[in-house]
Amino acid sequence: MGNRATTLLLLALVALTLPLAGCTSSSAGWVRLDVDEFAADIDEEVGFLLDVRTTAEWEQDGYIDGATLVPHTELESRAEELPADKDEPILVYCRSGNRSQQAAQTLLDLGYTDVRELKSGITGWVDSGRPVVHP
Repeated sequence: MGNRATTLLLLALVALTLPLAGCTSSSAGWVRLDVDEFAADIDEEVGFLLDVRTTAEWEQDGYIDGATLVPHTELESRAEELPADKDEPILVYCRSGNRSQQAAQTLLDLGYTDVRELKSGITGWVDSGRPVVHP
């Protein structure tokens, strides 16, 4: 391959990957945040805080102050408990970050456009020294 072809190929690769630079999105409208980023959004009162763990986990392990509990398996059937405005940011978390990924996809499927997921879950939240509320 000649220098010109190599240069064009490299430019094409840069053009394709540049929009992804610094982006932690899993999908359009869905961003995975670390604890500090997630806490900053909570502190700024950005959006609807959603806990998608089970009721037993909520009661046993506590929850982030201000959160609404809707287990991830019930999101579609309890959609009326979610914001009516599909553009309102939703801050979603689970125990370790696995179910919140499923929940984020469900929220996108329901038409929400700004889903912000705590990638380490409440486990990472607690491990970083952040507080939880116990019922």
